[in-house]
Amino acid sequence: MKNINRDTRAVVISTRDDRARERLRRIETHLALAGFRNVEVMQARTPERDHFQEHGLPDVLQGRWRTDLRHMWGSAACGLSHLDLMKLDASQLPIIVFEDDATIHPQFFRYLAAIDFPEDVAWDICHLSYHNENLGSAKHPSGVLNRHLVRCAPDETPSTYSYILNQPVFDRMTPLTEDIDFQLARETERIHSFVIEHTPPLTMPDFNLPSVRNDLDDLYWQENNRS
Repeated sequence: MKNINRDTRAVVISTRDDRARERLRRIETHLALAGFRNVEVMQARTPERDHFQEHGLPDVLQGRWRTDLRHMWGSAACGLSHLDLMKLDASQLPIIVFEDDATIHPQFFRYLAAIDFPEDVAWDICHLSYHNENLGSAKHPSGVLNRHLVRCAPDETPSTYSYILNQPVFDRMTPLTEDIDFQLARETERIHSFVIEHTPPLTMPDFNLPSVRNDLDDLYWQENNRS
């Protein structure tokens, strides 16, 4: 993929606490094996750090976040972390974004080098793999762009555990009215989203570990539902 290489900035979103220690250990190992050379671990937004309890929810959060139970605060905060990256200036992009539960194939850059967008195709986000089969070529043949590249199908949920951000999309994502994965699925007319279809997959979530948002949601569920 043009302009994406080992020196491209990669950002890992993590709570960087004891609960995230194993996820961070694994992804840092995967990044090193794959040859990433420009990696930073970004402190995830959390309800505690953003003082949801004292100050309420940020104005950018609307819809479900204004009505749901507080145990969804973790997903809301995780969405804010992604929005922080999605409003970067175009001069700071592209970047590769991972949530800290992502696993990365050691041949990531070799596989990625064989995948490219046609010159006349504008793209904002490219998800690095998928586990929703409705995003693949078999279920969404009209979305096939070329070998290994498929447009995201409308209303089918991708996942933000790993993606390349090529253009700022903050203004097209806000206000955030639902979980960021679902909002991306609703915005395929305004946000040019694609997914890489490759065997083996370039990345996958580690299903043996809770994701950042699920970990936070679990924490706030327990805090708000004490017996």
